[in-house]
Amino acid sequence: MQYQRELKLGDIFPSCGGSVDADNQYLQQDQDQAEEQEEQEEKQLLPDGGAVTDQAGCNGIQSVGAVELIINPHIEREELNKPNGLLRFTLRMGFGALMHPYEYAKVLMQLGYEPLPAVASTSWLGRTTLVLPGVHQYMRYIKHTDGFIGLYRGLTPRILASVSSALFADSLVRLLGISDVPQVSQATHPLRDYAGNLMRDGIVIATGLAVSHPFYVIAVRQMAQFVGREIAYTSICGSVREIYAQDGLAGFYAGFAPRLLGDMGVLLCTSTLTAICNRIFWLQPAQREYNAALLQFAAIMLLYPLQVVGACMACSGSGIAAGAPPFMPIYGQWVDCLVDLVARGDHFRGAFTIRRTLPKMHTQIQMPRFYSDPFVVSRNI
Repeated sequence: MQYQRELKLGDIFPSCGGSVDADNQYLQQDQDQAEEQEEQEEKQLLPDGGAVTDQAGCNGIQSVGAVELIINPHIEREELNKPNGLLRFTLRMGFGALMHPYEYAKVLMQLGYEPLPAVASTSWLGRTTLVLPGVHQYMRYIKHTDGFIGLYRGLTPRILASVSSALFADSLVRLLGISDVPQVSQATHPLRDYAGNLMRDGIVIATGLAVSHPFYVIAVRQMAQFVGREIAYTSICGSVREIYAQDGLAGFYAGFAPRLLGDMGVLLCTSTLTAICNRIFWLQPAQREYNAALLQFAAIMLLYPLQVVGACMACSGSGIAAGAPPFMPIYGQWVDCLVDLVARGDHFRGAFTIRRTLPKMHTQIQMPRFYSDPFVVSRNI
């Protein structure tokens, strides 16, 4: 009777001594059911409905397919959401071609050509100042002179410059085997990986610029022909013959040094400040992208005068009106061009295309920006 009483107590209270085996059996059944439910959920997550494969690793069991998104969500989702490179490049080229008239007007502004007079206006502080026409008025003037097709003067060499830069730079990086460098925020050795990223991006910029700069020179000179109405730089082949006949091979790299220094300076400032911010501050991935974009914009504005110098040197002494007095001095070196532009307050021309004010020097003397007497600016004279 005592033995039967213990069995009954064990049936009623599983925690009693006589029901340990029954308790373990119940727990084992619950675990089996939980494992079966997890396996069914993992099979539903797999794209092909296949089984989950296990691999030994520091994170324990790693699964292929969609289960990887649960184990390592950041990297795999970034890889899956990464857009196609060819599609991205095609969209960028199409957008660049669509916005070419703005770039055309900006190049003419950088060269200092102002066909429309400045008008009196009021600044934000209530002061009276002289304001040059904006980019849309500039484009309307070009369209009135050359028609709608004239807005796309120099588009072909610009497209060739972008295509050649992308192809040769990426090919060289892959050939050297430095295309995959970990990000500084995810790196085990931040300083070494920062140097690796900087070296890789520097090679991409230098190689792309070296290959594409001859097309940039052709594009600038084709656009600059609007000033004097020349036809020397009409086609790509004709432009190549004209440049080679005037300056030889060196003519294809007129203005290369300031552009290279400007792009390298932007890369160095942006990469360094971005790496410092990512190491010091705890930023989300989206915040890091916005931070890098703001730093890059600030670096571009800081080194913008080198872009103006590059455009002026690509046109100076080329045999067209825009690159000769009275519109532009003939510069001996790009440093002379930079010093002259800074002295006259023209080193930021073209940076702001909507509301453009004359520098203080031109506002005080109230005269347009051109030269009455031909002269050469050079330190060697």
